[in-house]
Amino acid sequence: MRNKKIMLRGKVFAILLCAAMVVPHAAFAAATLNFLCWAGVDDPALLESFEKDTGIKVQFKTFVGADEMYSLLTNSKNQYDVVMVGSEYIGKLYANGRLATLDPADYDLSQYIPTFKKLPLCYVKDKMIAIPIEFGANGLAYNTSVISASEASSYAILMSDKVKGKVGVWDRYLPIMGVLSKSLGNATPYDISDEKFLALKKTLFDLRQQLSVIAPNFPILIASLARGETIVVPGGAAFFASALQQQGIPIDWIIPKEGGIMWVDSLVIPTDAPHPDSAKRFLQWMCSPKAQALLANKKAFAASVPNSAAYPAIDFKLRKLLKTENGEEAEAVAAKLAVRTLPVQQTEQIWQNAWVELK
Repeated sequence: MRNKKIMLRGKVFAILLCAAMVVPHAAFAAATLNFLCWAGVDDPALLESFEKDTGIKVQFKTFVGADEMYSLLTNSKNQYDVVMVGSEYIGKLYANGRLATLDPADYDLSQYIPTFKKLPLCYVKDKMIAIPIEFGANGLAYNTSVISASEASSYAILMSDKVKGKVGVWDRYLPIMGVLSKSLGNATPYDISDEKFLALKKTLFDLRQQLSVIAPNFPILIASLARGETIVVPGGAAFFASALQQQGIPIDWIIPKEGGIMWVDSLVIPTDAPHPDSAKRFLQWMCSPKAQALLANKKAFAASVPNSAAYPAIDFKLRKLLKTENGEEAEAVAAKLAVRTLPVQQTEQIWQNAWVELK
């Protein structure tokens, strides 16, 4: 009888030992986050700070361009916990069943500037789908040694003889056609009638004779600006100026009087996220002033952030370059911009065809 008790206790001990061996493994698996993000957002200062604060290990994959992001996400299965998405793609991805809804009560946006507390593109039928984490302006980038701030204050400079053969664009139809639509006085630049779209196409094709380059990527366009082959860029942004000013090249950016386009990067959780609890914790952390300041200070492309409390911790030179030294100035910049969306009254293909015809 005594031997049976000893054997029973031995079995119980063995079971408990096995359970103890399994639990740490399960806990480790739960404390993992798979993050799909823009190249440059994988900045160690940002991601390692999250890991230190939460104990959650981040595994990341980067992309360059919204098309690559869209392809990676739509063709994945149980792979990504959090994805960085251009806000114009949120509705499309949600319609395809790829994005989970979020509970607004889980996320503290109380210190966000007004524009971003309930950004329409982050909601579908009043359901929260995404959290905006950074934004910037598409306006005009220009060489200040050739073009004055007064000349750059209107998109009319693009058709001037002064810049003929010196206008550069990158191969991305939404920002370029968006600012040209604004130049024609369209308050909602992507939601225009067919008649106004024909006027936009004409303006786009008139621009052809002014072009120096249609660059397939940012480095090529930035290099063209650095060499002086390009002196003005419609759709130009602060990160152009940031990269070139550090090299001593006189490039600045401006939102012309006709207005500009706002690009917004947001975070979403796929419906098949393997670690949804880690994903939720990451989104919560990324809303915080600390995380927002780290994001703004990343070594890659310059961007403003929605959390007004982050600005004191953002590098002062960067804030001056972005023309958003504090939350109030960030809101003032946002007020001059129309949020970038996909075309509304025409199909994406119709706009893309016009862009291909330009090339």
